[in-house]
Amino acid sequence: MIGENIIHLNEVDSTNNYARGILKDKVEEGSVVLAYSQNQGRGHLQNTWESEPGMNLTFSIILYPEFLDPARQFALSQMASLGILDFIMGKTDSASIKWPNDIYIGNKKIGGILIENSILGSRFSSSVVGIGLNINQSEFSGWIPNPVSLKLVKGVDFNLEECLLMLCSTISEWYEKLKNGHYAELNDRYTSNLYRRGLWAGYKSDGQMFKGKITGIDETGRLLIEKETGKISTFNFKEVEYVPYG
Repeated sequence: MIGENIIHLNEVDSTNNYARGILKDKVEEGSVVLAYSQNQGRGHLQNTWESEPGMNLTFSIILYPEFLDPARQFALSQMASLGILDFIMGKTDSASIKWPNDIYIGNKKIGGILIENSILGSRFSSSVVGIGLNINQSEFSGWIPNPVSLKLVKGVDFNLEECLLMLCSTISEWYEKLKNGHYAELNDRYTSNLYRRGLWAGYKSDGQMFKGKITGIDETGRLLIEKETGKISTFNFKEVEYVPYG
């Protein structure tokens, strides 16, 4: 379903912006807005996303998840993350999900997701799932802390069109699972593939350093970290960060 209708754009400010602009036309669910170049690519909370034109996949998926309780909206993030994870795992040996929805190979970021939902009353109206995935880019700006691409990992160029179709297929599989209410499967697979899960590491929250290990997420998608005292604390996005621990 996802990817049966692909809208190709040579250049756009942001595929999410474009997708939200055409929602009034009630384009079919699963439509993909694909851009050769984004000049204002966005990430979470005003973060920017750099992508060399024609080298990577930058696209947005239009969904109408009216079946989904808004209280479960984090499941959309899980669904998209797992779809990308499956695609990456088909190309290389390992990958993980850095909470809440970045995709990592080793300690480097290969992809990110920005989801923008529209909720009317107690129902979903629409969801725009923006995805940036580094495929063939081999050089990145110095201000980007830890980027990687499939080309840097595998040493070969990839066909972007083939990659897009495969990615749409893996995301579709997880979206169908979500439609059918397989929440436990999404939670289990997402949790088991969390970056640094079960490893003691240094973290900082509210200016305080502490040692802890990620154990999973709660029912709303907040991160669960067990501290050395045995207490498990919950964190929303940007409330905690990883830091080297001496």
